[in-house]
Amino acid sequence: MYCMRCGVELEKGTAACPLCGTPVWDPKPQKKNPHYNPGLYPEKENSGKYWVLGVLTCILAGVIIGCTTACLVYYGRLAWSAYVLAGILFFYLTAVLPLWFVRYYPLIFLPVSFAALEGLTLFICLYTGGSWFLPFAFPVTGLLFLFAFLGYGLAVIKIKPRIKLRLSGVYFFLLGGATMLVEFFLHLAFRLPMFNWSIYTAALFGLFGIFLFVASFILPLRRTMYKKMFY
Repeated sequence: MYCMRCGVELEKGTAACPLCGTPVWDPKPQKKNPHYNPGLYPEKENSGKYWVLGVLTCILAGVIIGCTTACLVYYGRLAWSAYVLAGILFFYLTAVLPLWFVRYYPLIFLPVSFAALEGLTLFICLYTGGSWFLPFAFPVTGLLFLFAFLGYGLAVIKIKPRIKLRLSGVYFFLLGGATMLVEFFLHLAFRLPMFNWSIYTAALFGLFGIFLFVASFILPLRRTMYKKMFY
């Protein structure tokens, strides 16, 4: 059984999602199920959503055709319309395509989104004659994907709260180190000076990570945090 809002897998008999607080609706309710409320999630007609997505798709296709035609007529080449085409394609793959599905599938759409981001940055780099894709865009996008995937896994994994707190502390500590890597890649690609800003972000994330890690060993603090937030 899964949460209807965020998709987190739930244990049997759960009254509300521990992540987002949405009341649980059992699609196959038993007569004695006290949590069943047939009016909580009324059936909705999805045809309207697909009509909107279809119209949006047609509008975006029209913008691409119009911009491309204008550039070919006036410049004899794609010119600035290439950026419009690449930007719309990126927007469609990351924001519109997932809406065609009944629910969001992170294991599918997260890789698709970051592959689209890699493709967009590669196109801009090549189209402008730059050389910053491999030393900067490629590793930074890879880091973003890695931490987004790890963050999602940390949010939905079912483990003891104290273990999740410790893993969260390690996650934020590593996230701080990743910001220093980003500045290092900026230094390699654009010859910018090191430690202009990353030392502050690394310290901030690191301190928060240490706090979470230490809190996992203090029972009263851990219980207080559990009441205030889900971890």
